[in-house]
Amino acid sequence: MPESSEKREKEITFFVNNNPVMTESKELSGAAIKELAKVPSDYELYEVRGNETVRVLDNQMVHIHEKEQFRAIPPGTFGAQCR
Repeated sequence: MPESSEKREKEITFFVNNNPVMTESKELSGAAIKELAKVPSDYELYEVRGNETVRVLDNQMVHIHEKEQFRAIPPGTFGAQCR
């Protein structure tokens, strides 16, 4: 089997703001997820779990699985009051 096929089999594709991100790591910190997704480091990261969104801190480790969904939003956006 060619090396490129083996590598593709090991890669996991997950999504940040509906954009695909690929990794070979099965566990990443919130900061690493933002870095791979090329979103600003000060953005807040949330894991989408069905109808719930759960905050992921920069130093928090997350088990990454295929087609997992995350949202990265500017700081202070989630739960902000409208004026």
